[in-house]
Amino acid sequence: MTKMVIVLGLVAMAQGSLARPATAQERLIQQATDKETGAALRVYSTPMGPRLELQTPALLLQKQVMKDRVVTTIKGKGELLVVELAPASVSVVSNRVRVVAAHSDAVLLERARVLVANSPVAARAAEIIGRIGFGTHSAIQPLLLTTRAFLLAARHDDRGAEEVNAYMRNLKASQPVVRVAYGQRTPSDCWKAYSDEILDAFIDYTECVKNLHWYSPFGETGCAVVYEVRITGAFTWYAGCVSLGAVIGK
Repeated sequence: MTKMVIVLGLVAMAQGSLARPATAQERLIQQATDKETGAALRVYSTPMGPRLELQTPALLLQKQVMKDRVVTTIKGKGELLVVELAPASVSVVSNRVRVVAAHSDAVLLERARVLVANSPVAARAAEIIGRIGFGTHSAIQPLLLTTRAFLLAARHDDRGAEEVNAYMRNLKASQPVVRVAYGQRTPSDCWKAYSDEILDAFIDYTECVKNLHWYSPFGETGCAVVYEVRITGAFTWYAGCVSLGAVIGK
């Protein structure tokens, strides 16, 4: 496909600082700072599900998995974009404007797309992710690339989808041959299992939406939600498999 569907949404609107501190029930499982952009990357385990955060002094992006939904927030100084993609509906909030649409309502879906396309914080987030320097074999990369691809696809820009396809091709070509391990897994064992799951999720998604351009904004969202939940859950498993080591920039 040529375009990306990712759910962006808001769990809670915080006032003041862009960052909101983790609660006592949340556990930080991964963190790193990108040398190219200075962006801080954090992944939390929460009672609702995994949450990814990307933060710069002027922008905060949060992507939260909650059962059959993926909820992400993009927040800047005085600006907010909220998109919640669920199996049966889409909700997009841009500052004080909100559009809620069933997946069968093409008119409202187009209004939702326009809100994302016209969002300054969405454009900034896509640009920052495009400059992240963790590398093509970073475990966090699939989560970032799907977000960037959706944001670009809302503007009818196919570059993000091309980047996801390239990542998957490179991942498949570079998968290590790992011997069956007995006892504790090695980092190579963990990476092989993680990359297998990422590739399987990608293949299942493309089969699910084979009659659409890959990834049409808000198209076949049931497929997109399953894909997002799988790859985010796989990253959380990978982090635990390697004993929470510094694996974001593999």
